[in-house]
Amino acid sequence: MQTKVPIKLIQSSKFIILENVRLIFLFILISIKIVYSQSQLPVNDSVQNFLFAKSKFNNPILITVNGVYEYKSKWEYSPLIDDSFKKQIKEIDELNHANFFTKIVRNNLYIISNGAGPVFKKSGNNFIRIDNSTLHKNQFGGARFVYNDKVHIYGGYGFWSFKNFITFYDENIKQWDIFYNNSKYLPPGRWKPIYNLLDDKLYVFGGRSGSAGTINQDESFSDIFYFDLINKEFISLGYINKKLKTKYSLFSQPKLDDNIFLIDNDNLTRINFNSLKATNYYQKNFFLGIDNKFPTFIKGQKLFYISNVNGIKYLNFFDLKSIDKSFEPETFSLLAEDKQISLEKYLLFGVLIFFVFWVILKIFSFKDFIKGLILYDENSVYFNNESVSITSNEQSLISYLSENPFITAPQVNRIISDQQFAKSHFTSLRNKLVGDLNEKLFILTKNEKCIIETKLPKDNRLKAYKADSSIIKKKIIFFTFLFRN
Repeated sequence: MQTKVPIKLIQSSKFIILENVRLIFLFILISIKIVYSQSQLPVNDSVQNFLFAKSKFNNPILITVNGVYEYKSKWEYSPLIDDSFKKQIKEIDELNHANFFTKIVRNNLYIISNGAGPVFKKSGNNFIRIDNSTLHKNQFGGARFVYNDKVHIYGGYGFWSFKNFITFYDENIKQWDIFYNNSKYLPPGRWKPIYNLLDDKLYVFGGRSGSAGTINQDESFSDIFYFDLINKEFISLGYINKKLKTKYSLFSQPKLDDNIFLIDNDNLTRINFNSLKATNYYQKNFFLGIDNKFPTFIKGQKLFYISNVNGIKYLNFFDLKSIDKSFEPETFSLLAEDKQISLEKYLLFGVLIFFVFWVILKIFSFKDFIKGLILYDENSVYFNNESVSITSNEQSLISYLSENPFITAPQVNRIISDQQFAKSHFTSLRNKLVGDLNEKLFILTKNEKCIIETKLPKDNRLKAYKADSSIIKKKIIFFTFLFRN
């Protein structure tokens, strides 16, 4: 008998499934809202005469010639008290990021000309010009940083050349001055580098440059270095890893602790200059529409940036606490592998150079050693790259003479044979042995009397044979010569 399932139970199961799907979808929406949020900018999109910056409270702000928009939970507008700022800015250039940048110094907000020169300071609900300088137009796109409560600019472009020096604004004299260095190493001038101030060191890598006057045809750099602000010198670190896909930058990168972040449509790259490590987080189209013509900021764990979607600009923020959940991370060395030369590698390289030099010296010593020598082994005698074969008895005779100035007739007899022959027969055999060896040596040396018959100095009764033992040596291979004392 077939059992029937009640229709009511089936309907209940469907309701439970649908309810679970609804809850999961709601959870996803809530999570996305926590991680990612956006708000339309309260400015005219067609007119970009504003600066995107952060306030002294680290809130995102939009600075216009008429007032300041500050984003808290929503946009709040504070008009300037008069039009003095508007008039002064008009005399210089339009208020946008192509012409000006902002910095916070001692909880004060400053607006500064990109090429150095005019400096404005926020005072209440107004911006007051505080410098006595002219419009320099000399360091566009330089690395801008605050050190010892002073705004500094490294590098930049102006007057058809790329700069390799640092300037700073001295509020006491209301002028820009040169930060002099004692460095022997000077990196090439550049603009739009990626940089970060860490303690007393300004780290710089990348950037762009080209021949004077070819601002639209410049080429990118791949070197990395830092400027020691205490010792006032540049220190080269090598070259950046090819895995680091970086574009040039017009702004300082958002900073969290010792890390800076680089952002494009698909990637968030964290760079730590203490460890010289980079971590790339990838997620297709996660930062879709990001407008890199504007800077980015971090408040707490929130990364703020501006996007452009269908011609409309939005303020967006991403919660960095969710970074590991939202992206696929890859960590690698900031430096190119072929430039990461450790102390051990330097030592190994030094030992290798020393060994090669030592071997070369030994080669020349070996050539001097064998030059003019009569060499022998078990089968042949050698002289000046020529050789003649010898018998075992001849080898024994020349071997003895290489170590001793004399060999007596009885000693030669024992080389010839262990048998007892008549004196005359031994004399005949001995003369033949010495004579044959002398002939072979003559072929090589052209010396008729290499081995000479004589009397033993200590006993004139004994016949003996002598040779110059200093020029007779047993043949050795170069490897043996190399490591002998």
